[in-house]
Amino acid sequence: MTINCNLTEADYRAMRNYVRFRYRKIHWFLAVVLISLLAFVWFSNKPQATTGEKIAGLVGVAVVWVILTLILYVAWKIISRFTGGRFRGSVGPHVFEVGDDVFTESNAEGRTETRIAGIRHIAETPAHFFILTATGRGHVIPKKDVQSFDALRSLQSKVMK
Repeated sequence: MTINCNLTEADYRAMRNYVRFRYRKIHWFLAVVLISLLAFVWFSNKPQATTGEKIAGLVGVAVVWVILTLILYVAWKIISRFTGGRFRGSVGPHVFEVGDDVFTESNAEGRTETRIAGIRHIAETPAHFFILTATGRGHVIPKKDVQSFDALRSLQSKVMK
């Protein structure tokens, strides 16, 4: 099956957001670190510390944690704004070919072939299909350009095996 589509920066932004929030799940890591810090503060006080002093320590640690997290987030945003981000996808016409054992993407920059065994995950969202390979490369296919989802769903079932 051949899929012709015109990828935009919004399509790549959707893929970056999907990968960032679905796979890395950094917010869970940050929550575990915060809970661990709070538990450490609660249980490491002096034995004669009152509950009020312990709660004040918890609030202080939480406020410092939020401030540090916001500073790191703003620094990350500034750096990514000036560097233009790490990933720049090829915007414009793309041709995707779904074969029995090979998935191929062609665009103005070249042609990429990926064996079915090299595909790690295929995700479907309301607006896109995201194909992530074992090498860390990703392909985004907007649903608006796909007439039939049968080939992509059969590819997805092959990868899930």
